Amino acid sequence: MAYTKENFEEWIILIDSKMDYFTDAFAGENNLKLDYSIESLDRIENWILTNYSEIKDLIGDSKTLDYLTVYIGETFRKYIGGEWFIDLKNKKNAYYSMPVLTSPDYIGEVYKAPMTYATACINRKKGDYISTILKNCMENMNIR
Repeated sequence: MAYTKENFEEWIILIDSKMDYFTDAFAGENNLKLDYSIESLDRIENWILTNYSEIKDLIGDSKTLDYLTVYIGETFRKYIGGEWFIDLKNKKNAYYSMPVLTSPDYIGEVYKAPMTYATACINRKKGDYISTILKNCMENMNIR
């Protein structure tokens, strides 16, 4: 989805209602425990690996990718803080027009891109790719 300033602001407003659905109805339908824990990132990653064999398949399911992006991002925010941000000015930014997390407290990469974590885990086939990124961020920030 190509975002504008206005629909990104609407996207932010809808986060709570999206997560109410995702952590309740969606989680129930898919027998998932989605509690914003680090372990839940492994559960959601294994669900992704079970349901999508190629990145293009998940990208084609834009609604689910949006829910996954928000859930992963909100889980990261629980542990390392940050705010949702979208760069709509610098077209050379690798994350141009993509919702990302950012914070002056982040060490190294200034943007955390949950959407790319959701898609990249498909090729990695590890089962703990996303949680490892979060654990590395926490370690870099000296968060226990």
